[in-house]
Amino acid sequence: MPSVEETATGRPAVVDRVNVALIAEAVDALGKLQERTGLKKVDLVNRALLVYEFVDAELRAGKQVLLRDPDGQDQLVKIFL
Repeated sequence: MPSVEETATGRPAVVDRVNVALIAEAVDALGKLQERTGLKKVDLVNRALLVYEFVDAELRAGKQVLLRDPDGQDQLVKIFL
């Protein structure tokens, strides 16, 4: 895997380009995320891949994913990778 170099602004330089075809649900999710966050598509896709890799690594290490609502109620999330 290529190393990530940084530009003078401290932001990662482009180290690889990928052309992907998104399914309709992914296009909808990307649009919703753009509306909520104001981020560019490329930034959202990069973040999504980083989150996916982190969750995958944690699940493979035997950990679980939990969501906690503001009232302190926990909900175990079943994720099938």
